[in-house]
Amino acid sequence: MLAAEGINGSISGTREAVEIVMSAIQSDERLTNLLRTEAPAGVDDDKIHNGHSPKSPLGAGENSPARWDHVRVKLKKELVSMGVSGLDPADKAGEYVNPKDWNKLISDPDTVVVDVRNDYEYRVGRFKRALDPQLDSFRDFPAWVEKNLANGAQPYISRGPDRDENTRTRDEENALTSCEMLPNLESPRRIAMYCTGGIRCEKATSYLLNQGFDEVYQLEGGILKYLEEIPASESLWKGECFVFDKRVAVGHGLKQGSYRLCYSCKKPVNSVDMESPLWEEGVTCPYCYHHKSEADKSKARNRHQQFLHWGAIGGPDRGRKKHVVKNSHLRDEKYPERPYYFTLKSTQGR
Repeated sequence: MLAAEGINGSISGTREAVEIVMSAIQSDERLTNLLRTEAPAGVDDDKIHNGHSPKSPLGAGENSPARWDHVRVKLKKELVSMGVSGLDPADKAGEYVNPKDWNKLISDPDTVVVDVRNDYEYRVGRFKRALDPQLDSFRDFPAWVEKNLANGAQPYISRGPDRDENTRTRDEENALTSCEMLPNLESPRRIAMYCTGGIRCEKATSYLLNQGFDEVYQLEGGILKYLEEIPASESLWKGECFVFDKRVAVGHGLKQGSYRLCYSCKKPVNSVDMESPLWEEGVTCPYCYHHKSEADKSKARNRHQQFLHWGAIGGPDRGRKKHVVKNSHLRDEKYPERPYYFTLKSTQGR
């Protein structure tokens, strides 16, 4: 993703290939000194993440979380949308805190620790003492600050979703006590913020500084850098970290975690969630069951059956009408090298 405020993205490949791409990107002086996190993959991982389901070579299944066979570049007004104009994280943002110094900062009882990710990400994992703003969208963050941190407001303590205790998941139960030992400050002076890779914190800390907060810190490289560098024995991280690819979640050392994705609502679920009577693979989970109509559930069942049968939603042609070229066999006989020619020319053109 490219915006006036910077660049953010993920790539995968061999070490040599990745370094070639990174060198090309950083040859632009505006994109030098990029912060990187790495999740190494071995031969076994490559078999799992090769972009195709085991059943069909036609479509990517849930066992293809980390590999891409295409390049997608998006031009955006904001890398992450907050909807607040005038912010310039390059000019003003919270002070970076190295992962090795992070534990000391957030263990200080006078530090308010804020998780600026969405509510379902917090549910999967979080730092001890972290506040959960329960954001549905990053655009909700300014309103949460106004209500809970500004003008002497008391910090909001998450008490988990309002759901009957018999259907509440283990993650939700954990959330009930996840904000222990919070500081009792009328107006917090020192705020430490974190997010997945650091992008949202750049804007969130910039916003707080513009609102008049004095001491604002952010975890350099985000949770991913922390999990990459800090061993589990020294960690203050609880749970796993949700990531925006089909790995779903990672743990310490950035090893793939235990979560799967509900393909109906795209929310992470664990083994306990999948034991719930509200779980139906490919259809509903405890987090979306009550929000889906019977018609929605029926459509989801049909899609899931297509995936089970074909390995791709929509069948072998993914729901698209197959394009037939007239006299294609004559063309191929006359120009047998033509497909390779255009492939090479396309590559050279890039």
